[in-house]
Amino acid sequence: MSLDQVREKILGITDQTLKYAKDLNIPSTEVFVYSLSSTNLTDNKGKVDSRDGLSLGVGIRAAIGKKIGFASTTGFDEESLKATLALAHSIAKTSPENPMFNGFVTETKTSKEGILDPEIPDLDAKDMIEHCNIMGQGFDSSDTRLISVTYAVNITWGGYALGTSEGCLASSLITTYGANSMVVVTEAGDRKTAADFVQGREIKPVEGLTANAMKHGLDSLGSEAFGGSEILPTVWKSREAAPFIAFPLFSGLSGSGYVEKRNPWKDKLGEKICVDDFTLIDEGQNPEFESCRSIDAEGTPKQTTTAIENGVLKTFVFDKMHGEAANLKSTGNGLRGGTWGGIPFENPPGVGPNQILVKNVGKNLDEQIAETDKGILITGTPIGLFTANPVTGDFSITTNDAFLIEKGEIVNPLKSISIAGNYNETFQNIVTIGSDRESSEWPINAPSMTFKGHTISD
Repeated sequence: MSLDQVREKILGITDQTLKYAKDLNIPSTEVFVYSLSSTNLTDNKGKVDSRDGLSLGVGIRAAIGKKIGFASTTGFDEESLKATLALAHSIAKTSPENPMFNGFVTETKTSKEGILDPEIPDLDAKDMIEHCNIMGQGFDSSDTRLISVTYAVNITWGGYALGTSEGCLASSLITTYGANSMVVVTEAGDRKTAADFVQGREIKPVEGLTANAMKHGLDSLGSEAFGGSEILPTVWKSREAAPFIAFPLFSGLSGSGYVEKRNPWKDKLGEKICVDDFTLIDEGQNPEFESCRSIDAEGTPKQTTTAIENGVLKTFVFDKMHGEAANLKSTGNGLRGGTWGGIPFENPPGVGPNQILVKNVGKNLDEQIAETDKGILITGTPIGLFTANPVTGDFSITTNDAFLIEKGEIVNPLKSISIAGNYNETFQNIVTIGSDRESSEWPINAPSMTFKGHTISD
């Protein structure tokens, strides 16, 4: 099935379901139809595992005034759709009123759609194995320190449609491609895992991924104990800086948390919360990002929102209901399934980030290292990032992907260390926001960054 056929199918199901709702005399209805095909292939020592999947279903909200009911189904036949509509309607009848709810999206308005790669739906296992073979070139596979190499290629394609009885009928499509190579190396009892990847909305070159992963893994061998506890600056590579700052940003930018008074930044609107150089954008309209859609998950056009500008908190991100509850508008951040996944059609919409971007500022990673008298370079995603205290901002994380810096030079890799601090202080203690940026596997991108005031210990 082509992308055009997917769009035609999901719009057709949406429109038909709205007609069924009218036949059932349901006062107000929202229909969300989701279709996403995926293929995941891994090659581990020549053992290939290929898996295809299809997530397909309908989520329905029915409203009676301010009472809302939700139900979902994986069936597209008339009986299943009418039964799901009736269930959502019956739930609405017995639900308490939601004083924040003021109806579904009332008109069809769309913004820019992201890049769609028409070749992705046609990729088969044979093509993906060839991509793995390309990843397997350009490195020394005879190195005795190499234990294993695993290649993976993942593709998805499909989209969703959204319709309401108030006049909205729109859709958005997606294609994604990801490839990664992971190596395990060992020497003198020291064992390290390293990886490199590419991802995007279109097929990407995969040459050099294994060579990059191999170099990082070998450079990390020979790790030494840190030997004590000390307050030091930490320098973070781009891909590691992104998830490090994600926890406070995801909770701090939440418009639902702001309205419901559980957001730790709920009283800081218009206040300075970061250093002057820090500007943060929620990006729903860059065509290269997966987050770029013509509509969000409740039918509002996606947009670009500057949430923090020159260190000042300018706005939160909202879906329709919470935006109106705050006497504002939706910022196109209606999300289904949660930030970290979940099946979209099985969930009503909530608030979530699109792709958060920290604006590039100055010195690259090498320059930041050169300016560090003594500190720690972080080259892998730590464990425990999302266990921070949401109220106080205190965190304690661990990593075995770190290097000691002395007098502007990388001295040696380190065995497992802990990094402790407070996020509220961390955002005020940003030393450098870098000029270099790599793609991230998270819904946040950041350049390399340097912070001061973190406690490092074995």
